[in-house]
Amino acid sequence: MNTEPAAPTSTPRLRASAAGAVLVVLVLAVYLPSLGGGFVWDDWLLVQQNPLNTGELSLRSIWFSTDFPLALVTLRAEWLAFGNHAAGYRIVNALLHAASCLLLWRVLARLRIPGAGLAAAFFAVHPVGVASVGWISEIKNTLSLPFYLASCWFFLAADESDEAGDARRSRRNSRWSWLMFFLALTAKTSTVMLPVVLLGGAWWRRGRIGKNHLWKTAPHFALALAFGLLTVWFQTRQALAGFTLPPESFASRLAGAGMAVWFYLGKALLPLQLSAIYPRWEIDAQQALAYVPLLLLVGLAAASWWFRRTWGRHALFALGCFAVSLFPALGFFDMYFLVFARVSDHFQYVALIAPLALVAAILNSVGWKIIPRVVGVALVAGLGLLAAQRARVYATDEALWRDTLAKNPAAWNAHNNLGCILAEQNDLPGATAHFITSLKLNPRNVSAHCNFGRALLLKNNFPEAEAHFRTALELKPDHGDTLRAYGAALADQGRKVEAVKLLRQARQLKPDPSTRLQLAQLLSGLGRDAEAVAELRAVLTPQSDAIPAMQNLAWILATSPDEKVRNGSEAVALAERAWGLSADKSPQLFAALAAAYAEAGRFDEAVTTAQKAVNAAQARGNESFAQANAQLQELYRTGKPYHSPPPNAPGR
Repeated sequence: MNTEPAAPTSTPRLRASAAGAVLVVLVLAVYLPSLGGGFVWDDWLLVQQNPLNTGELSLRSIWFSTDFPLALVTLRAEWLAFGNHAAGYRIVNALLHAASCLLLWRVLARLRIPGAGLAAAFFAVHPVGVASVGWISEIKNTLSLPFYLASCWFFLAADESDEAGDARRSRRNSRWSWLMFFLALTAKTSTVMLPVVLLGGAWWRRGRIGKNHLWKTAPHFALALAFGLLTVWFQTRQALAGFTLPPESFASRLAGAGMAVWFYLGKALLPLQLSAIYPRWEIDAQQALAYVPLLLLVGLAAASWWFRRTWGRHALFALGCFAVSLFPALGFFDMYFLVFARVSDHFQYVALIAPLALVAAILNSVGWKIIPRVVGVALVAGLGLLAAQRARVYATDEALWRDTLAKNPAAWNAHNNLGCILAEQNDLPGATAHFITSLKLNPRNVSAHCNFGRALLLKNNFPEAEAHFRTALELKPDHGDTLRAYGAALADQGRKVEAVKLLRQARQLKPDPSTRLQLAQLLSGLGRDAEAVAELRAVLTPQSDAIPAMQNLAWILATSPDEKVRNGSEAVALAERAWGLSADKSPQLFAALAAAYAEAGRFDEAVTTAQKAVNAAQARGNESFAQANAQLQELYRTGKPYHSPPPNAPGR
């Protein structure tokens, strides 16, 4: 009998599992300072106005209506799971990043790149990645990258199957590669350059690009072209609607692209002084110096090609992957973010992989093993500390904008955003100062005009507020926020007819629930209950359980002076449904339910519910509302429902 111990075949698997666990722990440790943070910048706007949440689009129709549908579907799932709790969204982003790190390690290992694990660790803790992982809106990046890397994995598997002569497995892996690339594109179309990267990898591995590689990447190129054209259309027709970028010649864009590549490479290798918004460079295409960065880039590529039989092949592959991955964001195509700056950290989330893999490979090629290990650990620790500090900045809106202004005082949109935060904190002098600075830096800043107008309203200065609202609408007549804010201000001034006109315009631009609710309240106040009912019914789509809409609709159906509008049974159904869904049993909700019972002839229940409205109002210190409902209770005791007086009646 053989008494020798069995070979430890499980050891490599255990080591791999342990290394993978270390990568995940690294990610969670680095992003821990931001995991409990809130929504920053446009996070809440993206979540709240997700067309799947508002009911504007369905799971069937969304795929051809935006340029990142899979990300919006994911945000919808997160909304159902986490609601308005930002921590859940942040944890998902961190876990997606961790998954990308694991996939990156395996893809680089399959490419036989030395130091694959070290490169994945660099990527896990790199501070530049915080702009994607710590910013909920950039789930587009963190969601697209795992599919991008999976597509690479299956492409390499197909290539290896070809070598082994297994055509069936090669076709199967190719199909999986195409599917993964499709999913990556539906999450974010900046991944369109993957087919070029795949061909570059084929050249790097074999010294040539074979016909089989061209055939395998043909579907990738077809997908890239289709999604690329979709993104160009979306950015120019929708994202940039109402915004104008400074006109630039192709020469200026070319010079800017050269500067951008070096900027990104610098931040990849030395990630210091990172900012959410960098100063916008001014490029003079008439000056020869403007093209020096581009010429240096071409020179580096030429030198790498010249020495392609030795070190140049590796440098050219890394440099090529880096530049190609950045191509969609180098300024050749107009896009919304270029209104603020020419560069942004989140644009190089995918491209960052190439220089980090090259650095890890160089370290791993050193003869003494102790050197790459010590230096690698030191670099991971240093990058991790910087990333943790950066993650803390992305934890709150105020921290993000104060950090941005400390590094870029000319960031006019940062002044505007910080002003909004200070206004919410009732620091009106501080908010006003930032709005004024924002407008000095950019007098055409529509949002700053709108927000300054809102701040002036809080100071009871309607005339100056109106001037800023009018200026904002002159600059951008279809600015929804200004239309809503100005409309609400006019309503408070008693100019309800003008307010209705503005809110109708806002609703036509974007029929969101809040605008419809605001418009319905105004219409009802003008005695136009039938129109108000139509607006409220439009809010109550099958995807929506809008409690305020149910409550307001129930009140109008129960109390309208127009008997053609009143419907007691429907009012009861709506009010009871709102009561059942609402965690906050407000006095207004009890009042609507009581009025509905009265209109339906259920006066005993109306009296009892009116008393609950009185009690709830008194508990909240709202004596006037309590007294009004006490009077209604007496009316219900006499067996009469309450009907609002006509708009021209005394007291209306």
